[in-house]
Amino acid sequence: MATDTYTIPLQKVFDKPRRKRAKKAIRAIKEFVKKHKRLNEEQIGISKEVNQKIWENGMFGIPRKIEIHLKEIEGKTFVFLKEGKELKEKEKEVKEKKKETEKKKKEETKKTKEEIEAEKEKQKKLKEKRQKEKDAEKTEIKRKIRE
Repeated sequence: MATDTYTIPLQKVFDKPRRKRAKKAIRAIKEFVKKHKRLNEEQIGISKEVNQKIWENGMFGIPRKIEIHLKEIEGKTFVFLKEGKELKEKEKEVKEKKKETEKKKKEETKKTKEEIEAEKEKQKKLKEKRQKEKDAEKTEIKRKIRE
């Protein structure tokens, strides 16, 4: 989970027609991430906060630049605002998922430990049973000899 911080200049978007600036700004952000991280567009996700920041002043009044964090989660790279709430929430979710998976692994290991102990107990019982059978055979042989 690598986190990188960038400032994306959106100056070139102002050369586009006014009605297309917000859409082109989103496209410029994706192109920037694609170029710097060498990813496909399917591997890039943009958070709601970034989208709201772009569309904050309507489709005409986009910001000149935007500061972002890139966070790689489960093989997909997400774009968050530098000081946004969504990044912190996403990090909490990831930590919770890790804790859950660790708990599941621990439960599985506990089960395997319990299974190992149960197998050892079975082996001990089998050994004791075999030993008793051998002792019984010995006593029978001794009785036959005495007779």
